[in-house]
Amino acid sequence: MFQRHTGFLVAGLMTSLTLLAACNTTTAPEAEESAATAPQVEENSESFAYDSKVKVGRLIAETRCSSCHAIGPTGNSPHQDAKPFRQLSENYPVRNLEEALAEGIVVGHPDMPMFVLSPYEIDALLTYLESIQEPHPA
Repeated sequence: MFQRHTGFLVAGLMTSLTLLAACNTTTAPEAEESAATAPQVEENSESFAYDSKVKVGRLIAETRCSSCHAIGPTGNSPHQDAKPFRQLSENYPVRNLEEALAEGIVVGHPDMPMFVLSPYEIDALLTYLESIQEPHPA
């Protein structure tokens, strides 16, 4: 009697596992659809990385610089000697600030605080600054 119940139990268990496995398989059209959308994800990843870097750079500017500098595309700087960030490229390419940010800026307005940024933070801040630069008159 025990063997008969065990046999039914094993058969029922195997049938259940087979049905679950069948429910979990991907049909051919779905697989083709997934493959068709894969390159789109790769194309968007570069854009996503750029957008993320701009957001991190803006956050750095907001937390470390906005008490003195206008950090957005409009507005005046709170500190009269602090140039608005959107106008930095009037004097030099923004990327020229990379070394100064890595070593600690000693110029700027006289009471500019000293701060240290990681290489990623420097790149993010410069990417953000480049994204808001005003066009120069030709």
